[in-house]
Amino acid sequence: MATPHIAGVAALIKQKHPRWSPAAITSAMMTTASTFDHSGSPILAQLTNQIAPATPFDFGAGFINPVHAIDPGLVFDSNFEQYVQFLCAVPGVDEGSVRRAVGTGCPTNRRAWCSDLNTASVTISNLVGSRKVIRSVTNVSSRNEVYRVTVRQPSGVNVTVSPRVVVINGNASKHLRIVLTAIKATRTYTFGEMVLHGSRKHVVRVPIAVYVSTSLKS
Repeated sequence: MATPHIAGVAALIKQKHPRWSPAAITSAMMTTASTFDHSGSPILAQLTNQIAPATPFDFGAGFINPVHAIDPGLVFDSNFEQYVQFLCAVPGVDEGSVRRAVGTGCPTNRRAWCSDLNTASVTISNLVGSRKVIRSVTNVSSRNEVYRVTVRQPSGVNVTVSPRVVVINGNASKHLRIVLTAIKATRTYTFGEMVLHGSRKHVVRVPIAVYVSTSLKS
């Protein structure tokens, strides 16, 4: 039943904000979702023979909150060209396949990593050493706001974000520089999050998933 519910909320957001792109609507639903259930407890998942705390691979961004999604504060937006760059960065995908799929070839300034797509999440499938990820946030309100960044780091990973205080005018955009550094090989995905707390009560949460195969330290 998740798909019709999400489609319905997306339609409500589009009605309220007819100029928002599909990426912006997706971002609004993701960043305002909750990782807690109706009783205030963390979402759980059914494993083979036990109940355990769920991860973003179980619940995605979390339980959707339509009221908050209509007024998310910030969105992570992406356009057609950025999605083409994402396809061109996928390992094993050649330019001919991209051209047949979307009608255009890869740009000359090809991105090195799939993680460069400006989404409301950060996933690194094989972190070796350090990886810099840039995210652009857009204030979809007409009012200025100050956001303070906090990070819950995935196990085995050090995450730094700059700036840690984001002063953003209404309808303006700012870049965030996120550096993820492997400090311990986990050989499995570990999870964290980046949260931007706004001065006008907006809370923008971004899930982080990282697989560390080798650390910088021997």
